[in-house]
Order: sequence, then C-alpha cells, then structure tokens
Amino acid sequence: MGVNNYGFPRQAIPDSEKTKDWCIDNLRAITKYLGGKHSNQDNFLSDRNKDIANYSLYNGHVNPKDYEYITDQYGLPFPARMANFPLIQTKIDLLINEDASRPIDKKVAAVNKDAALRKEKFKVNLIANKLLEDINSQFKNIFGQKPNMEMADYPIPEDIDEFMRYEYKELIEEVCQDGLDYLIKRYRLKDVFREGFRDFLVTGKCFYKVYVKNGDPFVRRVDPRTVMWDSSIQSDYLEECQWVAEERFLTVNEVLDEYNDELTLEDIQVLEEIRQIDNLDKLSDFNSEIEWIDYDSEKGARIRVITAEWKSIKEIKFKVSENKHDMFSPFKKVVSEGYKKRKNDVLESRYVDDIWEATQIAGKIFVQCRRRPNQVRSVDDAGTTPLSYSGCIHNYTTGNSQSLVDLLRHVQMMYNIIHYHIELTLARAGGKAVVYDVSQLPTNIGMDMQTVMYHLKTDGIIPINSQMEGQDVARFNQFQQVDFTLSNSVRQLIELKLMLEQTAGQISGISPQREGAVQQYEYVGNVQRSVVQSSMATQGWFFQHTEVKKMVLERLCNLMKVCWSEGKKASYILGDGGYKFLSVLPDIALNDYGVFLGDAGKDDAMKQMVQQMSQAALQSGTLTMLDAIKVLKAESLNEAETILERGMDTVKKIQENAQKQAMQQQQVSMQQQAQEKQLEEQRKDKELLNKMNIAKVEADSRIQVAEINSDTRLQSENLKEKTKINIEAVKGDIKEQLNKGQQNLS
Repeated sequence: MGVNNYGFPRQAIPDSEKTKDWCIDNLRAITKYLGGKHSNQDNFLSDRNKDIANYSLYNGHVNPKDYEYITDQYGLPFPARMANFPLIQTKIDLLINEDASRPIDKKVAAVNKDAALRKEKFKVNLIANKLLEDINSQFKNIFGQKPNMEMADYPIPEDIDEFMRYEYKELIEEVCQDGLDYLIKRYRLKDVFREGFRDFLVTGKCFYKVYVKNGDPFVRRVDPRTVMWDSSIQSDYLEECQWVAEERFLTVNEVLDEYNDELTLEDIQVLEEIRQIDNLDKLSDFNSEIEWIDYDSEKGARIRVITAEWKSIKEIKFKVSENKHDMFSPFKKVVSEGYKKRKNDVLESRYVDDIWEATQIAGKIFVQCRRRPNQVRSVDDAGTTPLSYSGCIHNYTTGNSQSLVDLLRHVQMMYNIIHYHIELTLARAGGKAVVYDVSQLPTNIGMDMQTVMYHLKTDGIIPINSQMEGQDVARFNQFQQVDFTLSNSVRQLIELKLMLEQTAGQISGISPQREGAVQQYEYVGNVQRSVVQSSMATQGWFFQHTEVKKMVLERLCNLMKVCWSEGKKASYILGDGGYKFLSVLPDIALNDYGVFLGDAGKDDAMKQMVQQMSQAALQSGTLTMLDAIKVLKAESLNEAETILERGMDTVKKIQENAQKQAMQQQQVSMQQQAQEKQLEEQRKDKELLNKMNIAKVEADSRIQVAEINSDTRLQSENLKEKTKINIEAVKGDIKEQLNKGQQNLS
C-alpha cells in the first residue's frame, strides 16, 4: 500500500550527518504506518486485508461470515453447507500456465555512448570494405596479398543495414547474454516470474527485489502483502518511488542466517530471549507500539523484520581544470567532501541520487543502517540509480488498483451461493409421500404404526377398519400424496450457474473456447477468432508483467558490472541437455546494457506457425528430419526461425551440390559417351582399315597364288617337256645300246 512522505528527515545533508541514528529516523518514519497513530494506517491495512482475502478466495478458502445473510436467515442451520467451487482459480491458473509456457525471448545490447560509436565505426568499415571489394581483389591478384585495412578479413554481408540491425553482436554483448542465461537457469527465474505473475493476477501487484547474493546478481519474489511504497508516484511502476519498505515474519534461525554478520552479542541475547517465549504474557516487552512478535503455541514465535530503502541526495564536488587541447571540454576531478578550496580552484557541485537502507528486527535491533552497496549507475549518466525493488501496480494511475480476483469476487460468491441452493434443494428432495390420518390406525385389530408401515412395504396394503366406533364413514377418504422429488427450481439454478460461468468469462476475457470447451457445431474459424479475441482481452496483464520482467533482467545485466568486474567462470546445462561454459571478462563493467523482450504471445503464435512451416518443409524435402526436431524443441521464436533458416539453407546447399554433382555427372557421362563414340568410330575405322588390309592381303595373296600357279604350270610343262625329251633321249640311248648289243652278238 502506498503512503506519503510525511515526517521524513532531511535528505540534502552532508554524509557526515547521515549516521545510524539518521537511518533509524528514516526507518521509523516508515514503520509508524504499521501502528495505530497515523491516519494512513487504515488505508494500508485495508489494502493488505483485501489482498489476503483475495488469496484466500483464490486458494478456495470460504469465510462463513461472508455468507451469513444466506445461511443464517432463521437462526437455524439448513441441511446444506457453504463450500467453494473454484471458478476464479481455473481462469487464473490458465493465464499463469500460458505465461510460464511462453519463452523469454531476450536480446542484450550495450546501449552506452561508446558502444554506439563502436558499432557505428564497425558499420562504416563494413561499407568501406564492400565499396573497395573489387579494388582489394585486384590488389591481391597483383601483389599476392590484401591491402592492410581494418577488418579486411571480416566477411561482408549482403545487406549491411539488416545485418547490423538484427544479427551483429559485440563479444561483450554475447557474453552478457550468456551470463543472463546462466542466471535464469541457475536461480530458476522462470519459476520466480511465474509466482510474480500469480501475485499480479490475484492482488493486482507484483514485486521483485534485485540484489547481490553470494557474488551473483539475484532476484527474489516479494510478497505484495508485505510491501509499502511512496504513494506520490504517478506511474504504475515502482521505479519512480522515493522509498519502499518490506516486512517479513522470520524465525530466529532465519534472522541469524541472513543477518549474522551484522548482529552483536546484545542482539543475539535479544533473539535468544524471543526464542524462549512460551506464552502471551512475555510479549508485552516487544509488542508495545505494533506487533513485532507473532506468537503461536504450536509454531512458536516469528519476528517481524522491516527493511526499507529510500532515495537520499548526495553532493558530488568536481575540481575543474583547463583543457589546453579543447577549451570546451575541461577536465573534471571528483574531490572528497572535506576538500578545502584553494585560491585558484574552480569547484562545481552536482546532486545525485543516493540509496540508503536500514533494517529493524523485533523493534529493538537495527542492522544494515548504511548506504546501500552495489549501486548501479550508468556509464554516461551517473546521477540516477534505482532502488533494488522493482514491480508494478495494475491501474495505479487511475487511483483504484484492481486485480482479476477483485473483478470476479462477486461472481465467485454468487457461484458458491447457487451451488449452495442446489445442495439445499437436493437435501430436501425425496420420493412421493402419503398423508396418513392416524385416526385411521386399526388399533382394534392390534396394529400399530410400525405394523402398518410393514404391510405397506411388503404387501402394498394399508389395512384400516372404517366401522370403528366414532368413525365418520363419510369422511373416509383421508389418503393423499405429496411430491418431494426435484422441482423445476433445480433447472433454473443450473441455468443461473451457466449464466455465471459465462459472465465470469466475459469479465475476465477468458472464453470457453480458450479453456478448451469447444462445441461440436462450432466452426474452426469461429473458434480461432474467439481464442484470438480472448487473447487480446487479457493482453494487458501479460504486457505489464513483461515490462516488469524486462526491468528485472536489465537490472541483472547491469549488476553484472559490479559483481563480475573481476571476471566470472561458470558452466550450466542447456535445455536440450547440452553443456555451455561461461567466461566473463572484466571489460563487462565498461558498458551499460539494455534488454529487449519480444511479445511472448505474438512470438508464441508465430513459433507455432514456424513449426507448421517446418513440417511442410519436411514434407516437401526442403528441411531435414533433424532440423525439424530442433525447430519443435526450440524455446523461442528467434531460435526456431534461425534453426529453420539454417536448415533450409543447408538443404538448399545440399540440393545445389547435388545439382552440381548431377551436372558434373552428366558432363562426365556426355564426355564418356563422346569418348565411347570416338572410340567406336576409331574401332570402325580400324575395322575398315583391317578389312581393306585383309582385302589387299587377300588380293595380293591371290595374285601371288596365281603367279605361283602360273609358274608352277610353266615349270610343270617345262618339266614335262624336259621329261619327254629325256625319255626320248633315254629311249634313243637304249635303242642304240640294243643295237650295239645285237651287233655285238651277231
């Protein structure tokens, strides 16, 4: 609940006067709103009681006093009991689960002036390299190496503007985003944000505290029922508050664990005294002004701990010196508060925000009365620094903050009353009854009421004696029926019940189609339009909580500058079971960081469309099965889009390579065919040549044979002639020898 700044000490004072007593005075100016002496106390308590009642209603707790005008009308109990039938809880849980299922699509960027200049210089170098690309290639061809230019080896994108707008990241930005992923997974921030969104829907407020714990930036969900803040803010967000206070009820051990470094021996003795409380009489020493100790005989004592932060004012003095190189930009050096001005010194003063804190325990112990450590300031503007508390109050600027439970409270009460009347009607319901005149009881034959009921149950007969003395036969027909079965009122109550369910959907903006209640006669297009319209009606709740998450994540990123200024080494498990190593360098402290969060609802709807497109791409063959699975497992739209784009590019490259290979194979095949054709022609030429040679050889052979034959005939004829001549000669010689022999004989 917001309260004003009445009674606060002065803030524009030197640091030497900001002592522990000054911190205690500031803290008491806040804690007095918890007592009964201030006029604004009733507003604070009424708002807190309303939040407590909202949570009780959300959790299904029924306060009988709220329904006494229905249940105690005649001073006697009715045969029914008032119970809670959750109508609000289902709708709030639906929105909570929708928010939890939406990915935290974030992008971290350095937003200080130096980072902007670095990015602009990088873009100019890319443009210069693109313009000189042809000249650089000619230079390389002539001299064998590229010219000595900045970023000469960096690949030049096709669209430099689009690349710088969406894709380019400095190394420090990637490291910072990895650090944010580490914190989200290490400290389960999605669950913390889920609890905060539940607070937002139930109470209309959600608060977080961002501070340093164990050397890391840390986020803690703050119960809105325990927070007070400055009521003078003119915004729905807690960023503009001058002070914020939080009260908690802790056990003695919890106090020791959290504040052990700050507690003295006297403080420990006070806590030990509180531990020994065993009855209500011993509380008077502590609960004098307000209830500092909450004692329960079963749970023991719990201590009220109030922690407050407020914005004070700090004077910073600068010693101004002349700059010989630039007379319009003189040198400025921060000097201490007690610096004594010399004769020629020029001093300037600047007043900046300075956060202080103090904690009060059990009304008697004061710890951490100090300037808050780890104050994050901008590199470009060191004048402002935020409180460690961040949050939102729904519709606070209208002066009447209402939660979703506030809007549905009366509908829920009417819903419970309708169910109460249905149960009451069922309790009164029964079968048909007979009106039996006891004067007709046949006592003269020894029958009592139990015997009559027995014969009625077993035989279906009611025996009477109409001739009994004193009976009036003319008035014999005394039997009637009374109908105690369910009447039409139950149907009317059920219709009222359905009407209240419809009214709750109209007030909350959550339609039955969004809850999955789709009738069989409804068209798909009508259902989709109903779901879209319902999403638009509830978008305001998601939008404001998304803004709070953005502020919290920015606080975490900028707290890294303080916590990890000397570097950080860590590792964490990714959502798909992968492993990532975090290495943060000290230069993280040299920048300011901003976080961009996408529209989770729109991104989730587009992510589903991307998943459908991935299935279509898988069927068409433009995406691989593995990439389709990665798209389905992606946590954010950008991740799914990147995976889909890379997968399609990979498949495209594979197809292009396949086409190139096919063309190469076709060219090789054509070359092979040409070679085969050439070889075939050569083979045919060889065969023809062979045939010609063979023909020539045959012709030559025939000629030679003919010549040989001719020579043979001539030789044969000559031989015959010679032989004939020889024979004739032999014959002549024989005749001569015969003649000589005859002559000799004679």
